[in-house]
This record gives sequence, structure tokens and C-alpha cells, in this order.
Amino acid sequence: MEINGFEIEQFNIHGIASKAKTSVCPKCSEHRKKKTDKCMSVFWDTGLGQCNHCGETIQLHTYKKKQTEKVYVKPKISNNEIQYTEQFINYAKDVRGVSESSLKRLKISQAKEWMPKAKGIVDCILFNYYLENELINIKYRSKNKDFKLFKDAEKIFYNLDNISTAKECIIVEGEWDVCAFVEAGYINCVSVPNGFNLKGDVSLDYLDNYYNYFENKEVIYLAVDNDAAGIHGQKELIRRFGAEKCKIVDFKDCKDANDYLIKYGKEKLSNTIVKAKDVKIEGVFSLDDVRKSMLYSYKNGQNRGTTTYIEEIDKAWTWREGETTIWTGYQNEGKSLLLNQLCAIRAYWEDAKVAVFSPENMPLDDFYNDIIEMYIGKSCDPYYSNNYMSEDEFKEGMEFVNKNFFLIHPEGDFKLDSIFERVKYLVRKKGIRTLIIDPYNTIEHKMNPGEREDLYISRFMATLKRFEIEQGISIQLVAHQLTARKNENDEGRYYKPMLNNVKGGGTFADKSDNVNFVWRPNRAIDFKDSEVIFGSQKIKKQKLVGIPQDVENIDFDIKMNRYLFNGVSPFTKIDFDRKGLDYNNLNVEDVRFPYVDSKDAFDKPEMSEEEIDKFLNDDPF
Repeated sequence: MEINGFEIEQFNIHGIASKAKTSVCPKCSEHRKKKTDKCMSVFWDTGLGQCNHCGETIQLHTYKKKQTEKVYVKPKISNNEIQYTEQFINYAKDVRGVSESSLKRLKISQAKEWMPKAKGIVDCILFNYYLENELINIKYRSKNKDFKLFKDAEKIFYNLDNISTAKECIIVEGEWDVCAFVEAGYINCVSVPNGFNLKGDVSLDYLDNYYNYFENKEVIYLAVDNDAAGIHGQKELIRRFGAEKCKIVDFKDCKDANDYLIKYGKEKLSNTIVKAKDVKIEGVFSLDDVRKSMLYSYKNGQNRGTTTYIEEIDKAWTWREGETTIWTGYQNEGKSLLLNQLCAIRAYWEDAKVAVFSPENMPLDDFYNDIIEMYIGKSCDPYYSNNYMSEDEFKEGMEFVNKNFFLIHPEGDFKLDSIFERVKYLVRKKGIRTLIIDPYNTIEHKMNPGEREDLYISRFMATLKRFEIEQGISIQLVAHQLTARKNENDEGRYYKPMLNNVKGGGTFADKSDNVNFVWRPNRAIDFKDSEVIFGSQKIKKQKLVGIPQDVENIDFDIKMNRYLFNGVSPFTKIDFDRKGLDYNNLNVEDVRFPYVDSKDAFDKPEMSEEEIDKFLNDDPF
């Protein structure tokens, strides 16, 4: 049995008469003189009861929980009846506009607790986070915005139980805002546990495990704070839930729901839900649609590309959502590997998850082992016994990859629509921020009868652009160069990869936002040479993303499976950080890093020029 998508574990836990519309309240009846008074209304369709005496919302059943692997600490509080000081009741009523009955309905309590700002034990308000009537976390609040969550407890939405079987819900940015909507008659309101910060950063790690609580909703009202951070968070919530399901609540001149309650009262606060607006339909715009974001950009700066964590590359190119970047170069010269390493570095520092469509990298084990090796800096193959990572290191690498990299490999076909369908799922479920298509010619293309290739590529690139803007991601498209040609005026080296020499024609460069290349300049004359040049040849928005240029002094260390920039791996800081060491106060020699001369790593039997040409230009696709 289930209610609105939630499977019932134990039916009718209070033993209420079958199909009864009223019943005694299991919370308050035992303590009343009229113990048999049927003071609770019973709603079997939603699995809830509502007591007309004590105001409590009662769950009629228990539901099967989603199991998680991580073990969290669960707080405990006294089961005694909640008692409030007169001072707190007056504060809630006079300052916050919230009645005692709403406080009790949300199981808010009081206690003394050590707080960081006060640096001592002080009186605190306890916002208790329940899931299936079990206490999962506590947010302690005292004076002067001094607050903290229970140490090592799981982060979940506040008041999550009260939306589980509802068809609609409200999302706010603070516990007092939940109180405000409860005061206005809406119990189906949740709050994010830690708000959106002043920088506008959005972290929704608590949404991943409890996405099913929102998946069954017909409408989700977004009533977050009316400030720059709230606007940014609102955009991310729309991206995760889908515009078709969301409505926007307008607090006019007030910052949030609690401010609105205090200024206008609970009836008008209730009307904000009634008057909530649909997310605007894509395709028709006026300046009003972006007025707030433009003012935010004017005051705080435009949406610039974000760092690659490699200073040399940042000058040439940076990450920017809503942009398509072409990665080109000759076969087997490392463009995919460098792109994957930049994704891994960003994933570590920013929790920026990646979806990868790369049939060339199947089977799965090979792709994931490759990421693990670059992350740990050692081999995961016992064949290389002198550079073999430990089992603990391998498991650490597996956890990192499992959290951040998701391979897309549809069984039925490799059409773009099939790939996009799975990307949408990963945006909603995991919050991915990057899609890699590697390479272009592995997609099952659908050219119209008689359509020229350049016109098809133009249409294909426009489709990518629309999709990445809709989903709030960036797309990295790998596309090979034409057959390598030797430059006899440069000692027989192959010509540098160029944006107009991408297989398929110059339309790729015309329709992309950025074009990057990866090149081993000496490979044609010395196969052992590990020198690498990265470059950007087109950057559409140079003020925000980077200036086209070549980045030299790059080497590849095959034993660590890492690129070195001026002799230093960008993973070195990650190595120190994951080992709990301070990179700024230690020398690299203080921690063992497997490192050899890169040129020695490419030792192979000598190859003839013909064999090298064939190896470089062998393109099975």
C-alpha cells in the first residue's frame, strides 16, 4: 500500500476504527478529562490526522525509509512535555508573530547549550529536525544570530515529515519562515537546513537522498529569501525540480516569510501562496525578467568563468555554465585525459559533478580506473608493483569517483535525445554541472534527407546550446582534428591543431563558445617526448572567460597519470588536503609522491616514421 508514492510500512499505527472520520487524539486525549472525546479529524487519503484540541498533526502510518550508507549521529532530547519560558513565548509572539500553538505543532523546544559566538553555555531555541517521527538533527539558535547544527548529524530539510504525502509543498530558507507559514495555515512547508550564503553559492547535498519527497509533488512553491543569494538558490531549485512544477512566491518589500507575517499579517501571507506565479515560459523576455539579476551583477560582478585551479590555464580558459566548448587535437594526444583531470580537480574543490557520454572509454572499469589513478597518483594495477596504490587508497578513489562521475551509455541507441533524457535525470537527481560528449562522431546523428553537413552541424550545435542553458550546465564536446600533416619547415613536426581543421568543418568553431586544443608538438619527431601544449583559439566572451593563448611547460607523468604544469601537479594540493595536511606549511618532500622523469615513462621499442604516422592518425570512427 502507498500514499502519493510513499510505500506504507505499518498501517494505522494508532488502531483507529476503519474508515472513521474522527477519533481520539493519541497525543493529548490521555491527559484530558474527556478522554473519549473524538477531537481529531482523520484523513485517510493523506494518511494524516489533525487534532482540533492540541493542534497536532498526527501520522496514521509509518513509511519505508530510503536507506543510506553513511552513518550519522542522531541527537536525543527529553520526551517530557515541551515547556516554554514566558520570555520565549513573548519573543515568539511579539517579535516573530508566532503563537505558542505553532511552536508546539513544530515541536520546537528550549535548552541550554554551548554556542560558538558566545563561547559558553547559553539559553537556546531548538529547531528539531524529524524524519518519520525520529529526531535526525537539531539547529540551536541563541542571541545575535548565533546558531549551529548538531555535530555529525545528517542534514535534511526542516519539517520534512509534514510534506511527505502532500500534493503541494512550500520551500523556504529558514525555520522561522516555516513557523510563519504554519501560523498562516500551511503545515506543508519545509526549510533548507543552512540557507543560501551571501556569495550566492548553492549546495543541495541534502536534496540528493530525499529527492523522492518532492518527486511526487504537483506544485512546489519557492518562497526563499528576497535577496541576491535567495534568487541564486531559487534558480538552482527550479533547475533541479523543473520549471513546470514550480511557482514563485513574491514577498514584495519584505525579505522573507517571517518579515511578511510581521508586517502584513497571516491572512496576507496566506494570499502569497494563492497569488504565486508560474515560472516564466521560455522564449519571450523583457528587461523585467532579468532586472534583479542585472542589478545583482552590477553590484557584485557579472557571471564570470570559474577557476580551473591551474593559474596557467585560467588565463586562457575558465569554466562557465551555459557555454559549449570544443576540445580538439590529434588522436591519442591526451585531450580527453586533460579534460577529465580538470573535471576531477573541480569536483574535489567544488562538488561539481560530471556526466560523461564516451563510448570510446567503455568498459566502465577502464574509465573509472583511469580517474582513480589520476586522483590518487598511483596505479591500481598490481602489475606495476612498485607504484601500486593500497586498498584503502583504491577505496578512497572509488568513493570520490562514485560521487562525482556518471557515465551515460544508452543500450538502445546513441541519439542526442537519449543522451539528453539521461542528463536531465542526473541534473535533477545528482545536480551535475558538466556534460562531456567524447567524441562528436560517436553520436548517432539524424541528418535530414539532402541536408549539407555544415548545416546539420549548425543545427546540432544550436541544440546543444539550448539544452545547456535550459539545464544550467556547460557542455564539453571533444572533436578530432583532420589527418595530421608534417610541417617540413618545422623539422617535420605536425602542424598545430587549428579550430578550422576540426573534422566536420569550420562550423564547429563558428557555433561554439570556445575552442581549446591539446597538442604534443614533438611527438612526430620523438615519440618519447612528453611535452604538451594546451591552448584556447576562440573565446567568445573574453572579458569573462579568458584570452586565447597557448599554455606551455606542460608535461605528462604516466606513472601518476597526471599532467604537470611547470613541474608541479595541480593534484598536489588535493593530496595534502585529503591527507589532512597543510600544503602551505609543508614541502612536497614531506609526503611521498610517486614521480619520475616523464620522458622515461614513454620508453617503447623504436617505431618507424610510417608506424608513427599510422598510430597518430588511426581513427576507427
